[in-house]
Amino acid sequence: MKKRTGIRSKFYRLYLVAVAAVLIAAGAMPVFLSGHAAAYGQILNRSLNISSGVPGNTNVTYTFTFTLHDYTADTPPGSMSAVQSLKFVACTTAVGAYPGGTCTAPTGMDFTSGPAAFGSQTGWQGATNFAVDAVGVAGKCVPAANVLCAKRTDVTAQTATSRTISFTTVKNPTTANSAFYIGIYTFSDAGYATNVDFGATASAVVQTLTTNAAVAEVLQFCVGSTTVNDVDSSNPANLIANDCSGVSGTSVDIGTLDTSAINISPVSTNGGDNKNGVAMVRSNAGNGVVVAYDAIQQSGTNHLGTLRISGSSCDPGNTLTDSCINAAGAQTVFTPGTESFGMTVAGINSNGTTSYACQYGDTAQSLAAGNTCHMEPASGYVGQTTTGLDDFGTGNGFAWVENGTATNIASSAASTVKQVDDEALILKFAATPSITTPFGRYAAQTDFIAVPTY
Repeated sequence: MKKRTGIRSKFYRLYLVAVAAVLIAAGAMPVFLSGHAAAYGQILNRSLNISSGVPGNTNVTYTFTFTLHDYTADTPPGSMSAVQSLKFVACTTAVGAYPGGTCTAPTGMDFTSGPAAFGSQTGWQGATNFAVDAVGVAGKCVPAANVLCAKRTDVTAQTATSRTISFTTVKNPTTANSAFYIGIYTFSDAGYATNVDFGATASAVVQTLTTNAAVAEVLQFCVGSTTVNDVDSSNPANLIANDCSGVSGTSVDIGTLDTSAINISPVSTNGGDNKNGVAMVRSNAGNGVVVAYDAIQQSGTNHLGTLRISGSSCDPGNTLTDSCINAAGAQTVFTPGTESFGMTVAGINSNGTTSYACQYGDTAQSLAAGNTCHMEPASGYVGQTTTGLDDFGTGNGFAWVENGTATNIASSAASTVKQVDDEALILKFAATPSITTPFGRYAAQTDFIAVPTY
């Protein structure tokens, strides 16, 4: 009997070795289990918000928001542990960011260009903040251009609640129109040894759109110009495109301004190019996507983010004799000859062929009549509302935040279904000068950002 038992034990050990070899050869994907020591738990409600989507930009802030796995809800229930070290790994593919994945660093990206420093930390249990670890631990977390290590000494057990952590002075990848993925790893010790949770986030950097609009695109997000000036999706001439490959154009020109009128795109006379701006977004993010803009600060002095002659010296305050056209600020109705510049969302349409079509801003398809668009203009950027119906147009006026603060113009977060299939925001720009506004060529530059939450 002893001899047989020994033979069976040897065969069992050989069987385990064979199974392990098959799993290694197959390149098995990591499996998320509830046990802390065996594998990582799944981070939930995770998103990455970058302060700029311009390729190669430095001093960019990366803000991660996520919820830790709730081990107390597992079967059988586990317990929540401390989180004393964090590892962030940037890769060109989602698989590369996973535990055990082969990671290729995004070209030009650099966590250490500043070097990286913490911008904010919220929602963490314990009194001690994380600090950037410039040394790391060999074989566990070694700082590199695409690897950021952070740690603290605090054994406070965490809860399954939302938390954020942000890093400043990060350099964006340099390849335009490219997506990248960052894996988030948490550890219960300060040496990156005991696994807790993992989750991957996605973002992208894209080309910028300059003149009356400049764009930074995130994921399936594109900005351009269009001759479409309606949202009636039943008319093929009013459909922007069925994906970002159909969006083009790099400028919107609202022509030569005159005190007797308000130039509102599209302008087909006095040098205008008869175009509106357009921002199209596609996202499968289960918690919605937000589209925002911020005014790029140009050269010169004062009012750097409004319609201005680049490099000019402008006066503080809203004067009428300098080379900067006063920004609207909050949404307001313009008066001809009262110097103002702004933008609004006149409507939304979609030629999405895979799931649905929509039109927002048409009397027959307004929100009050059961509009099917998932994106909705933000308060202050709804172009027109008439007798309770959201109509295409600009009757509510225009808004423009000139100081570079990111400002939301549309979101699908409030929709019943938050995923978005190629919905195009039709952007109208408007300006009017005063009689003393100096002669010259004026331009504004804009950075557009789309932030999906998975």
